[in-house]
Amino acid sequence: MRTPRRGRFRGSGPVLGMVLSLMTASCAHADSPRVLHLTFVGDLMAHPVLFATPDYGEIYRGIADVLDASDLVFANLEFPVDSTRPVSGYPLFNGHPDYVRAALEAGINVLSAANNHAFDGGEEGVLQTVRALTSLGGQSPRGLFFSGMRGNPSRPFAPATILVNGARIGFIAVTQFVNQWGGGRYVHVVDYADHGQADEFVGFVKETSAFYDAFIVSYHGDREYVQEPDPAKRAFFHRLVENGATIVFAHHPHVLQQYELERVGGTQRLIMYSMGNFISGMAWRESPPDPDSLSALISDSIMLQVELTVDSAGGTVSRAEPVPIADSWNDKGELVVMRLDELANGKKTGSSPWRTYFESRRERIANLLRGQEAASPPGAITAETQETRQ
Repeated sequence: MRTPRRGRFRGSGPVLGMVLSLMTASCAHADSPRVLHLTFVGDLMAHPVLFATPDYGEIYRGIADVLDASDLVFANLEFPVDSTRPVSGYPLFNGHPDYVRAALEAGINVLSAANNHAFDGGEEGVLQTVRALTSLGGQSPRGLFFSGMRGNPSRPFAPATILVNGARIGFIAVTQFVNQWGGGRYVHVVDYADHGQADEFVGFVKETSAFYDAFIVSYHGDREYVQEPDPAKRAFFHRLVENGATIVFAHHPHVLQQYELERVGGTQRLIMYSMGNFISGMAWRESPPDPDSLSALISDSIMLQVELTVDSAGGTVSRAEPVPIADSWNDKGELVVMRLDELANGKKTGSSPWRTYFESRRERIANLLRGQEAASPPGAITAETQETRQ
């Protein structure tokens, strides 16, 4: 394992929607190539079964070494952070700073704050979230960068700027929709199915990415519980990488979709169509011998370890390596993130039926990433049906 890079980078500050002055910005190119190690994970969810964990740090203990060894770790924060209100699950999510702090201490330091639940607490929820994330970032030795939400609707949405190992990284987060009326004033909404919004955002990415060594777009949208990306979303993501985005990192379906690399000019770009869940209470029922159940599909995902090389020509993705993971119950009866390899080899489970169950789930992920299958959950289920079971 590489030596953790704690404290080796700085940014323009953790304040949401950090406004970059494009008139005075300059690219931070160096003569020699720099290699950055990034890790991408899916949704950080807020469910009562997770809030019941006595030590939130236990949720990430089994995979924290991967996160801690990365320069930047990206995740989607799927709930407001408002300590003035009780924690809550579906339909109006809310978490407290200590719940988020555990994720930061495990190594996560870049958050998308743009998703359909970002406005669950209304205007006050947004303001409290901005304050909480800003405060948490100031307390963390790695800092915290986030995008997709603004406390002042009169200010423009803008990328967060991250300076890491001599490279300037731009990060912007958007969502296809928000659940609560009026949320678009505070949460950055770009609907890929709306041609006008899509064209405007592609133009923005093309113009803005020129001021960075690498530009990363986080997108929240598409259908839930479907492992085949919407063709319109696929086309939109390709437009983004062809117009300046180095990496597109997406979520919302709650299940894993494929990722792919695309050559653009002399660089290689990365598209993640959906990273699924990272930690959630949606794994409400695990049971052999059904590795293809909805519970298994929404419990499994990957951590994608990405090697990004930056030189005078910009950023190129030189490597992308998946680490299969699953949300599962530890020996204390707590729902945590585990490596699927450890579950499949019996290190955490012991009995043969469980090993076979997790081996099948690991193979299903491998097949999906090889393009051999694009499974949808069996039967019909709605988000409300699923999430109210927590």
